[in-house]
Amino acid sequence: MRIDTARYDMNGALRDNTFIAYDNNDQRVGVGAVVEYINEALLPDRPLNYFLTIDGFARARDILFGAVYARARVMRRLKPELAGRIYASCSPRDPERLMFFADMGFDTQDAEYVMRYTLSRDVRPIRPPVGTTLSVSNVRNIEDTDRMLARVNKYSITAHSRGWLEDMMNSPLFAALAVKDDDKYVGEAIITGYGNEGSIVSIYTVPQVRRHGVALALLSAAHEMFMSQGLAFSTAKVWSRFIPATYLFEKAGYKKAAQSMLYPGVNV
Repeated sequence: MRIDTARYDMNGALRDNTFIAYDNNDQRVGVGAVVEYINEALLPDRPLNYFLTIDGFARARDILFGAVYARARVMRRLKPELAGRIYASCSPRDPERLMFFADMGFDTQDAEYVMRYTLSRDVRPIRPPVGTTLSVSNVRNIEDTDRMLARVNKYSITAHSRGWLEDMMNSPLFAALAVKDDDKYVGEAIITGYGNEGSIVSIYTVPQVRRHGVALALLSAAHEMFMSQGLAFSTAKVWSRFIPATYLFEKAGYKKAAQSMLYPGVNV
């Protein structure tokens, strides 16, 4: 078996950070990659992050892990002033993969949770702060899509693609709720719905208005829209490392329902 770097960027990773494993017959048997991102606003304790992906046959896992982990350590040395973490994703229903990362020295304390809220018309709606307005954003063309993505990605832990947003727009229920101060966006939420359950796919507020009720007003408007469609629950996926988001949803009455993803990793 041999390993080589990719000839072009793949899945959001630069070609120099992407590795392909080949068997003795020169057939591709796996791909691994490292994506670096820095987010001091959302992850102040460890803003420097290296997300590892390893896909392919089990026999290629060791060599791919060695390549992507070594590359992440080299990249990390270029920014010694920042606290960092190297991590990967793992389904809670994949104990074999989780054991692999545990054997490699990764801790398993980090996870993404599904948080659930039971909708009720007895709850008083929350309105946005005085001087702001709440409305549904129009997404009529590619330019609107790209502008929305730019706003959302600025305050997201990971970058979303145009395809991601288009998939959301094709769901049975889709809306983008916005709070504006004059013509300036100060908060936004993307919501979808399936069956009897609505989903808060993305929500952000700009730093200047945080703790002023903008996010709670967005959640309240989403709940009203879900109930108008006859839905019974609202859910959101929240990363445990993103403490402000966990606090927001708990304040709004959401409860942890299940782990949706595990993020084994190691601090560096």
